Amino acid sequence: MIKTHTIRTVQMLVRAAMSCLLLLCGASLLHAQETKSTSAGVFTEEQAKKGEAAYQRVCASCHGADLHSTEAEAPDLTDGAFKFGWQGKTLAERFDTIRNTMPPGRRASLDDQAYLDIVTYILRFNNVPAGTQALQPDINTLKQIVISVP
Repeated sequence: MIKTHTIRTVQMLVRAAMSCLLLLCGASLLHAQETKSTSAGVFTEEQAKKGEAAYQRVCASCHGADLHSTEAEAPDLTDGAFKFGWQGKTLAERFDTIRNTMPPGRRASLDDQAYLDIVTYILRFNNVPAGTQALQPDINTLKQIVISVP
């Protein structure tokens, strides 16, 4: 009687463990399907050009026309500083940071699309490929896009 009870208990534990494993694998696959990389081309060339115009008008005085900082307090937005500060982050993280802190003393002074266009310009300047569909300032969508530096 004890052996039968023990066998059933072990079988039940194995089934429970397998169920948990399948659940975790399924959740991982679902998460993997929801996220995508900037290497897939998540913005358009035109959007990056609009971003360049806004960047040159609003950001270049501190971050430099060539994205190399002209002020000690402003980080470079290219080369190693870009890779270190942007790689593996989501577009939502970079978008929120820029929108909520830039320009100094006038944060959130641009509309969301202009901020996002500036982000796409910074990405394009750093050789992140453009795609065929414009990116929209939808925070939930931006949370699903991970920056991949070429």
